[in-house]
Amino acid sequence: MKTVMSLHAMHCGGACMLKLHMKDGRVDKITSAGDIPREGSRAEDEALAPIQRRACPMGFAEKRRAFAPDRLKYPLMQTIERGNPRGFKRISWEEALDRTAAWYLEAERRKEELGYLPILDEGGVSPYLGPHLRRFGNPSSGNVRAAVFGAIGKFDEMQSNPVMDVFNSNYIVIWGNDVPTGFPSHAFMLMKAKEAGIPVTVVDTRYTDCAAAIATGSEGGKPRFICVRPGTDGALLAAMANVIYRRGLHDEAFLKAYCFGFYPGDRAVSRSPARDPVTGEAYFGRSFTVPAGQSFVEYLDGLEAEHGGYEGTLAWAERLTGVDKSVIETFAVEYASAKPAFLFSKFTGPQRKNNGMYFSWMLIAISAMTGNVNKRGGGYGDVRPDDGYFVRMDAEPPFSDAEPFAPILFSSFRLNDVILHGRDGRTPAQLRADVLGMNGIDLGADARLHLEMYVRGGVSGNIFNQIPNINKRILAWRKLKHVVAYESVLSSTAAWSDIILPSSGNFESCKFRRQFVSDVFAVNGPMDCLYEAKPDRRINEQLALRLGIAYRPQTEADSEIMRRQWETAEMPEGYEEIDPEARLPRFDEIMETGNFQLPVPKEKTVIQAAGIKPGEFDTDTGRINFYSPYFAERGRTVLKAVRAQYVRPREGREDVLEGGKPGAKGIVYALQFVTPHVNTRALSTYGNVPMLDEQNPHAVTLHPDDAAARGIGDGDTVYVFNDCGCIKLPASLSRRIPPGVVSIGQGATYRPSTEEVYEAFFDADGDGEPERHLTPVDVGACVNTISDDINSGVLDPYFCGIGLHAGGLCEVSATKP
Repeated sequence: MKTVMSLHAMHCGGACMLKLHMKDGRVDKITSAGDIPREGSRAEDEALAPIQRRACPMGFAEKRRAFAPDRLKYPLMQTIERGNPRGFKRISWEEALDRTAAWYLEAERRKEELGYLPILDEGGVSPYLGPHLRRFGNPSSGNVRAAVFGAIGKFDEMQSNPVMDVFNSNYIVIWGNDVPTGFPSHAFMLMKAKEAGIPVTVVDTRYTDCAAAIATGSEGGKPRFICVRPGTDGALLAAMANVIYRRGLHDEAFLKAYCFGFYPGDRAVSRSPARDPVTGEAYFGRSFTVPAGQSFVEYLDGLEAEHGGYEGTLAWAERLTGVDKSVIETFAVEYASAKPAFLFSKFTGPQRKNNGMYFSWMLIAISAMTGNVNKRGGGYGDVRPDDGYFVRMDAEPPFSDAEPFAPILFSSFRLNDVILHGRDGRTPAQLRADVLGMNGIDLGADARLHLEMYVRGGVSGNIFNQIPNINKRILAWRKLKHVVAYESVLSSTAAWSDIILPSSGNFESCKFRRQFVSDVFAVNGPMDCLYEAKPDRRINEQLALRLGIAYRPQTEADSEIMRRQWETAEMPEGYEEIDPEARLPRFDEIMETGNFQLPVPKEKTVIQAAGIKPGEFDTDTGRINFYSPYFAERGRTVLKAVRAQYVRPREGREDVLEGGKPGAKGIVYALQFVTPHVNTRALSTYGNVPMLDEQNPHAVTLHPDDAAARGIGDGDTVYVFNDCGCIKLPASLSRRIPPGVVSIGQGATYRPSTEEVYEAFFDADGDGEPERHLTPVDVGACVNTISDDINSGVLDPYFCGIGLHAGGLCEVSATKP
C-alpha cells in the first residue's frame, strides 16, 4: 500500500488530516494523525505547537461517502416528476450539457424583458451571461455578522480574538456552542486550557458533550453549567448587564473613550475610515447623537421600571430563562471581575434564532462594558479562525478573464416566497430602491423578482434540505421551469432536479486550502474521477463552450497549479519576529506531509481590536456601538430594535409561559424545539452514511417528564409537528434537556412518506394569511420540515446580515396527528 496525506476538505468546523492508504488506485483505508501509539510520544501527541490535526467520525467515514451506494455515476434526467427518484434515466454527457445550455439560452432571452436572467445560479456560468439572482444571508453566521457590522465594523475585516488566546484568559465562558461538534478544530485547545487550570463555564440549552468534558466552574463561585431556555440568552445577558452596571463593575473610562450609545445623550464626531454602504459617503467628520430613550443605560432603567427594580429585573430574567436569579447575579459578578474573560460563542446556538442578532450584540455589549472587547484574553464572542499569521499565496486561476455581472440579491431564507410571488420580506419600494441602487435595474412600482431556473453548481450545500419550510419549498420547486444540480450523491436537491451532472468527490481533486485554522493544507486527491464524474470547473467549461462564454481552459493538472502557487508563496509579514528560523517547506515536502503550521505563542496572537484607536473603528460613529445610527436610518432590522437589548422572538419562551401559542390548525404548541449540529453530519452532508447514523441515531430528544405526559417511551416512533409540517422519528429520553424543550439534530435528509399525509397551514401566496396544504409526513425527519421560513437580523443587501431562524414551537405525539 501507498500512503497519501490529505485534508478532509469539508464545511464542518474541523481541520482533519487524513492518511489515505491506497491500493490499486483506490482509497482502501483511512487513518489519521496520532493513529499509531508510540512509547514516549505523549508530549508530541498532546502538543499545541505543532498540533496533531486528528480526524473526526466524518473524516474516518469519507471512504464510505466516496463509494456510497447512491454515488452518482453518470448524468441523469428526470422523466416523471421532480422528487421521484424512480423517474431518473441515464443520459449522455452531450445530451445533459446540451439541454442545460438550451435552458440557459431560454433564460437569456427572458433577460430582454426582465433586465436580468431569472436564474438562481450557485456555482454555474450565469455570472458571465448577465445580471442574475443570488441569495444573501448566511445560515451559519448571518446574525453574528449583523451584530458585528452594527457594533464593531465589517465582519470580514474585523475579527475577534483567536482561540489560542484562551490561554491568556482568567475565565472562559462558552456560550451556546457545543465545540466538539460545532468546531472540533478548537475543542483540543479548550481542553488544554481546562488542564491549565483556567475555569470554564458553559451556557447552553442542553447539557452538551462540551459541558460534560470541558466545563469546570470554580470553588470561588463561577458556575460550571448554566441551562438557559431557548431564545432567552439575550434576557440573561440583559440581567447580567444590569448587575454589572448597578454594582459599578463596568469600565467607565473604556465606555467613554471607545463606545457610543451607552450613556444618555452620547455624542461623537466620527473618525471612522468606513463609508456608508448605500451612498458611499465617508463617515469621517459626521456628528452623531444617541436619541432620547435609545441609550443602553436608558434600556437598563426601563427594565428596572418595568419589572420592579434590581431584584425585579433578576426575577424577570429567572422566570424567562429558567436560571436561578442568584446564579445570574453571581455569574455577572464573576465575569465582570475576572478580567480578562474570554467569550466563546461564534456561529452555532443562540444566534441561530429569530432574535439571534440581539444575542450577539448583547455579548459585544457586556464585553465592552467590562473592557474585555479589545483585550488579550478577552474578546466579544466571535472567535477568529486563525492566529493572525498565514502563508500568502496566489489564488487559483480564475475561470474567466471577463468581469462577472453583479447579481441581484434577495434573502436566502425567503427563497420559497421569491419563487412563489417574487418578494423576500422587503416592501416593493425597498426592493425597487435596492435593485436600482446596486444593479441599475428598475423593477417598477410593484417590484417583484422572477425566479424560473435553479442551478446548484460547484458549491457546498444542499439547498432543498438546508433552508426552512420544506413543504412550502415543494410548492415553489414545482413552479420552477428548470432545475440542474452538479452533485456527487443523490441528495434531496439532486432528487428534486431535472438534470443531474455527476461531480467529483473529495478524493478526486488537488488544491491548497486553509480550513478554520492558520495552517496550509495540501488536499491530495489521489484518485481519478470515479465513473463518469467531472470536476465542477470542467462542467462549467463545457457549458461555456456551448454558450459562447470566454473562459480560461484548465490545461494543467491540479498538482501543477499547486506547484506554481507554492513557488510564489511567502511567509507572513512579521512572523520572523516569532520564529526567525521558520521557512516554507519545499513543494515536495508540503505534498508529502499535507500540512504546514505556523505556531504562534499565546503572547503573540493577533488581537485586531487592540490595534484600533478610540474613535477609529469601522462603524459609522467610529466607536463600538450600543446604538446603531446606520440601522436606525435604514430601517431594515427585522425585529425593529436598533440597539443592544433583549428582543422577544416571534416564537419563544414567552409564548410557553402564556399557555402556548395557538396555530392556524387550532392546536396550541407548548414545546420549544432546538436544532443543534451533530457530530456525524456536516449540515446535511454524510446523511447517506449508515455507519455514522449508527454512532448517533437521528431522534427527537425529550425530557422524561414530557414523554410520560404524552405516553411516550424511549425508542418509540413519534410524530413532531406544527403548522409547517410533520416529521416521524424515534424518541430518545434524556435529562440532558430541560422539560418543555425537545431537540432534533439538524441536517437529516428529507424523505416524504408514500403513505401518511398531514394538513399543514402556511402562507404560500404572499397575502399574509396561511392556507391549508396537504403534505406528506417526512419520514427522513428533516427539521426544516417543521421550521418556518422567516427572516432574522437585518434585511439589507448592502451587507450580509440576514441569519437563520432555527427552532420554534411544536408538539410531539405517539400517534399521527
